[in-house]
Amino acid sequence: MGMAAGQARLLSITARINHNELRAQQITNAKLRLSDSTQAASDEYIKALNDTQLQFISYDASGNKMTSALTGNSLSYYGELKNQYGLINAAGQIMVSELDGHNFETSDTLEEFLDKYGLLSPEGQGTTVQVKNPEYDAAWDNYYKELEEWKLDEPKREDYISHTEVPSEDNELYQKFINTGGCLSGAIGGSNCYMHVLSDAIGPGKHTTSDGNEFYVYTDIDWNWNSAKHGEENFKEVTEGLKNAYCSGYEVPGGSETITTSYGEVTVGGPPSDPNMTVYQRAVDLLWEVHTDYDGSATGGTADPDHLAMFWYFVEHDLKQLAMEEVEVFDEEGYTTEYEEWLKKKPDTPEVDMYIDKVVRQLTDNDKGQWYINLWHRMNGESDYKSGYMNDEDYTEDAGWVSDSKTNENYVILEDGLMNSPEWLEFALKNGVITIEQVQYSNPTEEGSGLSDVTWTSIEYSSITDISEKSVEVEQTKAEVKYNKALKEIEAKDKQYDIDLKNLDTEHSALQTEYDSIKSTIDKNVERSFKAFS
Repeated sequence: MGMAAGQARLLSITARINHNELRAQQITNAKLRLSDSTQAASDEYIKALNDTQLQFISYDASGNKMTSALTGNSLSYYGELKNQYGLINAAGQIMVSELDGHNFETSDTLEEFLDKYGLLSPEGQGTTVQVKNPEYDAAWDNYYKELEEWKLDEPKREDYISHTEVPSEDNELYQKFINTGGCLSGAIGGSNCYMHVLSDAIGPGKHTTSDGNEFYVYTDIDWNWNSAKHGEENFKEVTEGLKNAYCSGYEVPGGSETITTSYGEVTVGGPPSDPNMTVYQRAVDLLWEVHTDYDGSATGGTADPDHLAMFWYFVEHDLKQLAMEEVEVFDEEGYTTEYEEWLKKKPDTPEVDMYIDKVVRQLTDNDKGQWYINLWHRMNGESDYKSGYMNDEDYTEDAGWVSDSKTNENYVILEDGLMNSPEWLEFALKNGVITIEQVQYSNPTEEGSGLSDVTWTSIEYSSITDISEKSVEVEQTKAEVKYNKALKEIEAKDKQYDIDLKNLDTEHSALQTEYDSIKSTIDKNVERSFKAFS
């Protein structure tokens, strides 16, 4: 064999040996992975052997035990001889089926809800009971409202009291004037001596009336119509007071008025005085108006009644009103008239019966009816009526509408797919996503639940006797077949890998022998060549 051919063969053998070594390493790694596959198949098989399924136990009408996969539907649908349970989410809401949710949401009252399940007697049939008349409270509420409004309109006595000013006896000038005695005493008896009093009041001298007439009052003419006999001794202060005071302008109602004074009862009257006129000027004008009463006799005579009245008007009004006092005046007639009219408007008491007969529809199935009554109150709360019905015209407390009820916070609808899924329910229960409540008939009733002798009580699913765990035999059998098949495949591959390794080892030995032989031949040829040229 030529040297070149030997070297080429040597390289080919070397490449083949390297390839076989790499292949042997790959097969060895594959055998190690077979060990991992064996462990995985074993774990899956063991898991299947340990797996169980939650089962729900119930009984038919004959008392025969029935077992089915635990689902939301199997747990919560009605059945005879069956305990009532509810699925509760983390928000405390009961999770109901689409059917129960629809029936609730399309019912405004418990009666309508029960009617959806055919649990009530026909309309108009049932037990006749006495209930509070829904019109009774409304009628009396309206009556009391009207009564209170009527009372507020009662006439008040103080509204008929007015305050007015009347002449006062507490008048110093008036008191001095009427206490002069003398001719004033004669004037009380109707004498024209009152003219002397006026003369004394204005004093001696020339006087001019407001309309321009002039006259004199003398002191030396004995008992003349205009003589001032009493003079300054008795009337000095009165005269000065009259000059500084003004008339009130008071007009006697009806033209005359009877007045009781400390010196007797007199009738006065006359025109109103000018309020801008001094009382002194009023006296001057009055003396001029009445001076014709005097007949020239020293003892005087009977006065003209009209003139005398004018004098007393001057005394009892112009003089007396120089001091006024405020008095209360009660309008008795006005108040009485208004009060009698007010009494006529008093509202009549309602003529409405407090109780009326009502036909109450009865449950046709007490057990099933109680089931859905429990469900209604767990979903709706205490009331037999939904929120918003407090404003209904038929509202009465006796009907149970004690408060606005909640309609969207106590429940949630669970779609039928999840409601019928045992896998979802088992996962949710075991992972604490949901809990279970059971209706208990022996516990005290929870206040505000709307139920009597019934309470929804939270309970651990693992302690519920109606729930059991059962091995899944079919799944375990499948897992066993799969495990055995996997083992056989692994064993077959392992044997094939052993054969491949053995073949590679045999080939490796043959190639190594050939490699050594060729390499020895080449080494000898090289050695001879060096000797030939040495």
